[in-house]
Amino acid sequence: MPRYQITLTGKGGGRFQAVLTDHSTNWQIVFGDCRREMRNGKQICAGPQTDGRKLWMLEMQKKPDGYYQIDLTDAPHWLIRFDECELDTQDGQQCIIGWADQAEPLELGKEAA
Repeated sequence: MPRYQITLTGKGGGRFQAVLTDHSTNWQIVFGDCRREMRNGKQICAGPQTDGRKLWMLEMQKKPDGYYQIDLTDAPHWLIRFDECELDTQDGQQCIIGWADQAEPLELGKEAA
Protein backbone atom coordinates (compact mmCIF):
# COMPACT_ATOMS: atom_id res chain seq x y z
CA MET A 1 0.00 0.00 0.00
CA PRO A 2 1.35 3.46 -0.86
CA ARG A 3 2.22 5.71 2.06
CA TYR A 4 0.08 8.79 1.22
CA GLN A 5 -3.62 9.00 0.35
CA ILE A 6 -5.52 12.12 -0.72
CA THR A 7 -9.31 12.24 -0.71
CA LEU A 8 -11.18 15.24 -2.11
CA THR A 9 -14.95 15.61 -1.57
CA GLY A 10 -17.38 18.28 -2.75
CA LYS A 11 -18.92 20.76 -0.33
CA GLY A 12 -21.16 22.48 -2.91
CA GLY A 13 -20.83 25.82 -4.64
CA GLY A 14 -17.58 24.84 -6.36
CA ARG A 15 -15.84 24.21 -3.04
CA PHE A 16 -14.07 21.06 -1.91
CA GLN A 17 -12.54 19.58 1.20
CA ALA A 18 -9.43 17.39 1.03
CA VAL A 19 -7.73 15.17 3.58
CA LEU A 20 -4.16 13.91 3.23
CA THR A 21 -3.40 10.78 5.25
CA ASP A 22 0.10 9.44 5.90
CA HIS A 23 -0.62 5.74 6.47
CA SER A 24 2.76 5.09 8.10
CA THR A 25 2.03 7.52 10.99
CA ASN A 26 -1.77 8.11 10.70
CA TRP A 27 -0.92 11.82 10.44
CA GLN A 28 -3.53 13.90 8.58
CA ILE A 29 -3.67 17.34 7.00
CA VAL A 30 -7.07 18.91 6.25
CA PHE A 31 -7.68 21.36 3.41
CA GLY A 32 -11.16 22.53 4.41
CA ASP A 33 -11.89 25.18 1.77
CA CYS A 34 -10.46 24.45 -1.67
CA ARG A 35 -12.01 26.49 -4.49
CA ARG A 36 -12.02 26.51 -8.26
CA GLU A 37 -9.99 29.25 -9.91
CA MET A 38 -8.26 30.05 -13.18
CA ARG A 39 -4.46 29.95 -13.16
CA ASN A 40 -2.27 30.27 -16.25
CA GLY A 41 -5.33 29.73 -18.45
CA LYS A 42 -6.29 26.47 -16.73
CA GLN A 43 -9.08 25.76 -14.29
CA ILE A 44 -7.71 24.33 -11.05
CA CYS A 45 -8.92 23.71 -7.54
CA ALA A 46 -6.68 25.22 -4.86
CA GLY A 47 -6.61 25.84 -1.13
CA PRO A 48 -4.42 26.05 1.95
CA GLN A 49 -4.13 23.71 4.90
CA THR A 50 -6.82 24.74 7.41
CA ASP A 51 -5.45 23.14 10.56
CA GLY A 52 -2.11 23.15 12.31
CA ARG A 53 0.67 25.40 11.02
CA LYS A 54 -1.02 26.09 7.64
CA LEU A 55 2.14 25.49 5.61
CA TRP A 56 0.73 23.10 2.99
CA MET A 57 -1.08 24.15 -0.22
CA LEU A 58 -3.20 21.94 -2.50
CA GLU A 59 -3.59 22.34 -6.27
CA MET A 60 -5.65 19.98 -8.42
CA GLN A 61 -6.18 19.97 -12.16
CA LYS A 62 -7.84 17.58 -14.59
CA LYS A 63 -5.47 15.95 -17.06
CA PRO A 64 -6.29 15.23 -20.72
CA ASP A 65 -6.33 11.46 -20.01
CA GLY A 66 -9.29 11.87 -17.62
CA TYR A 67 -7.28 11.50 -14.42
CA TYR A 68 -6.67 14.31 -11.94
CA GLN A 69 -3.29 15.50 -10.72
CA ILE A 70 -3.12 16.79 -7.16
CA ASP A 71 0.02 18.50 -5.88
CA LEU A 72 0.57 19.25 -2.21
CA THR A 73 3.44 21.60 -1.44
CA ASP A 74 5.07 22.72 1.77
CA ALA A 75 7.22 25.38 0.10
CA PRO A 76 10.12 25.51 -0.08
CA HIS A 77 10.58 22.05 1.39
CA TRP A 78 8.28 19.29 0.08
CA LEU A 79 6.07 18.20 -2.81
CA ILE A 80 3.72 15.24 -2.75
CA ARG A 81 2.37 14.55 -6.25
CA PHE A 82 -0.68 12.38 -6.78
CA ASP A 83 -0.43 11.80 -10.53
CA GLU A 84 -3.38 9.52 -11.35
CA CYS A 85 -6.26 10.45 -9.06
CA GLU A 86 -9.69 9.24 -10.12
CA LEU A 87 -13.35 9.51 -9.26
CA ASP A 88 -14.50 7.04 -6.63
CA THR A 89 -17.26 6.62 -4.06
CA GLN A 90 -16.58 6.61 -0.33
CA ASP A 91 -19.32 6.34 2.30
CA GLY A 92 -21.89 6.86 -0.46
CA GLN A 93 -20.36 10.17 -1.56
CA GLN A 94 -18.52 10.77 -4.82
CA CYS A 95 -14.90 11.83 -4.31
CA ILE A 96 -11.54 12.06 -6.02
CA ILE A 97 -8.92 9.78 -4.51
CA GLY A 98 -5.22 9.25 -5.16
CA TRP A 99 -2.14 7.52 -3.78
CA ALA A 100 1.56 8.40 -3.65
CA ASP A 101 4.60 6.59 -2.31
CA GLN A 102 6.84 9.47 -1.31
CA ALA A 103 7.31 13.17 -0.74
CA GLU A 104 9.92 14.85 -2.93
CA PRO A 105 12.24 17.54 -1.57
CA LEU A 106 11.74 20.79 -3.52
CA GLU A 107 15.26 22.05 -2.82
CA LEU A 108 16.73 19.20 -4.89
CA GLY A 109 14.52 20.20 -7.81
CA LYS A 110 15.96 23.73 -7.72
CA GLU A 111 19.53 22.41 -7.69
CA ALA A 112 18.88 20.07 -10.64
CA ALA A 113 17.43 22.93 -12.71
